[in-house]
Amino acid sequence: MNQDFKNQLPEVISVFPDLSIKHINGQDFLKGILDIADESSTVIGSFSVEIHPTEEFPYRFPKIFEVVGDIPCDIDWHKFSDNSCCITVEQDEIIKCHNGITLINFIEKEVIPYFANQLYRIKTGRYLNEYPHGKAGVRLFYCELFRSSNPKFWFFCIERAFGNSKTGRNDKCYCNSGIKYKKCHFFVEEMLQIIGKQKVINDLILISK
Repeated sequence: MNQDFKNQLPEVISVFPDLSIKHINGQDFLKGILDIADESSTVIGSFSVEIHPTEEFPYRFPKIFEVVGDIPCDIDWHKFSDNSCCITVEQDEIIKCHNGITLINFIEKEVIPYFANQLYRIKTGRYLNEYPHGKAGVRLFYCELFRSSNPKFWFFCIERAFGNSKTGRNDKCYCNSGIKYKKCHFFVEEMLQIIGKQKVINDLILISK
């Protein structure tokens, strides 16, 4: 049992009273109704969910399940055949969990927006924003991270991130944005270091094929 996960459960149900703590096979998890509200705090939809611990929590996301079937079990809907939900691409998750996350933060910042986006698709036929699955999702993540779709520039950034950078923090960034390095690709290099050199390289080789 992940003790970090278990210790946070009482606080979660105090914030989300429609969730309750369940216990099965030596494992505690959350189960219940999660309301989705609009900007005026009006509830626009509700989903039956379960939230289960992972071994890596709080340095990786828990597993979230939509258990009634309001969302199709379809990769195109970011939901797998076991009812688990695909919240984001792995690389984005690694960055968000780098310093550890709380269950409440996970629900507020990741789960609720995920289901709000599902409601948006049900209403409009499309997502407001999303990462595609597979290589396309990884490629989009890195295009956004590097602020470029040029693989040569990606590898240039990698060399700088994991080598000896010679750009001063207050110098203009090497990407020719005209912005100071410390407010531009310095941040990108930090994110690459969090993901890890070998994983970044493996990812870029994968999406280059």
